[in-house]
Amino acid sequence: MRRHWRPALDTALYALVAVLFAFSGTAISMPLAVGQLVPLLIRRRYPGIALGAIALATAAHSLLGMARAVGYLPVALAVFGAATHRSPWVRWGLCGGAVVLVTVTGAIRHGPVEGGLLAAVALTVTWLAGAERGQLLRERAVIAQLRLERHLADQAAAAADSRERLARRLHDSLAHTMTVMLVQGEALRTTAQLTAKDEERLALVLRAGRTALAEVRLALAEESQRDASVTLDARLAALREAGLDAEPVEGLDTLPPAARAVAYRLVGEAATNALRHDGPGARLTAELVPDESTATLRLTSTSKAAPAHRRPAGPDAGGFGLSSLAEDVRAIGGRLSYGASDDGWTVVARFPVPGGSTNHSRPQTARNSGPGR
Repeated sequence: MRRHWRPALDTALYALVAVLFAFSGTAISMPLAVGQLVPLLIRRRYPGIALGAIALATAAHSLLGMARAVGYLPVALAVFGAATHRSPWVRWGLCGGAVVLVTVTGAIRHGPVEGGLLAAVALTVTWLAGAERGQLLRERAVIAQLRLERHLADQAAAAADSRERLARRLHDSLAHTMTVMLVQGEALRTTAQLTAKDEERLALVLRAGRTALAEVRLALAEESQRDASVTLDARLAALREAGLDAEPVEGLDTLPPAARAVAYRLVGEAATNALRHDGPGARLTAELVPDESTATLRLTSTSKAAPAHRRPAGPDAGGFGLSSLAEDVRAIGGRLSYGASDDGWTVVARFPVPGGSTNHSRPQTARNSGPGR
């Protein structure tokens, strides 16, 4: 239901406006009526373009004698949508220009009161309501971000405490005992006169002890990776609640441990940046492409706003988070790049994969089957 309620509501609204146009005699010129109605279909994804087209069509239609009340509905819907836009040029400049244009043409055709004043009051109220809603959405995104950061901090602290307790127990018990056994075994090999059979048995005991220590270290590493995975899932869940269109990325567990830890953090940073810079409704897609010696993780965030909206370019465009992650990727022999692309904002990380350990995995895409610097 969360996935389909908004398109269904928009479809019903557009159908109602079209029916009103058809039965109220508003459509004096069919091409201009179409010009008022069809751009509504893109008003959420391209609010500036939709408003410009509808305002021009409404102004021309108004000069021909279009019925005022129903005829202003499409431009009012477009003004409301554009007024929520993050860009002040769209929110104030384009919306203000559209209101003035429709007001002037209404006044020319129907008089300053019945035409101009009516359009000015109706569209200005709609404009201010849309601007207030946009401000509310931006404030909600900031609040959600602050809650997310607090939640992640609490979760990281709890995970760190859990790992510390586990490491202390292992160190104080099993690891310490195994170390003593290994030291004593090596001392026995050096000082005692052993037969070949005894030497073989002692070597077997020492090998088993070293294997046990390695397994303890591996258990600690795996616990850390599980914590990272759980943290990322929680982070994405919180970001989706704040308006990000994304799903947890699959396939990261096929990466080597060092690359896997960095990849988890990289996905979390890219998702946070997508919501922070592209706002509610931003979409994050991810693709993990392995080959013989590397694994390429590509993260792309797209905004529901017009494609012309881009984040700043330059060496500091990624902010401190991506700059720090770039150092971590280089430290394990990989390479990280990021910046604006044709699709949106893209982050690409290339990790070395000794022995092609990810060859069995297939590209994964973080897409939302329900609903991100």
